[in-house]
Amino acid sequence: MNRVRLYFKDLSEIVGSKGFAVARLIDGDGQRVISIICDKAVTNQLSMRITRMPGRERLLPEVLCYLLQAEGSNCMELMVYDIFDGQYQVTLLHRPNLSLRPIRMSDAVLLHYIAKVPLYIEADLMQRQSTPYVPEQTGISIPINTLDSKRLSDELQRAIDAEDYRLASILHEELRRRTK
Repeated sequence: MNRVRLYFKDLSEIVGSKGFAVARLIDGDGQRVISIICDKAVTNQLSMRITRMPGRERLLPEVLCYLLQAEGSNCMELMVYDIFDGQYQVTLLHRPNLSLRPIRMSDAVLLHYIAKVPLYIEADLMQRQSTPYVPEQTGISIPINTLDSKRLSDELQRAIDAEDYRLASILHEELRRRTK
């Protein structure tokens, strides 16, 4: 399996989204970036770590990560292997016993950030879902296939209301593809 290692780059709030944000992950060469939508809970958790909130070392994730690091820094890894119905499919591998557990992509980003658990993505998926990394870029691209059906429907209605029929057509086609 050909895979690409990802690294947390930054977190940007989605204006007008009630707490949602986009986490950007960059490849090891700094050439491509993939954008992940994070809900309010994960956005808050990441923000606490990014701003180095005092007392965070006593929070449950940090305490559990501290205990897991006793097993060795390479006892776990995260693998993004597919996308289905707007959701990245990710597994957490525990190497000592070779057990796999599914995990939400945003939670995988949080675990990667807190515990420095290596995060990988299947190379072909990275190529399809990522964009070239431009350091000074102000806008963030998000592939429409990463939006859940509810958000996709909301965006379709906004496009219709704004009379942006080209975008509405693209969004409608994505929704139709999912219901086949």
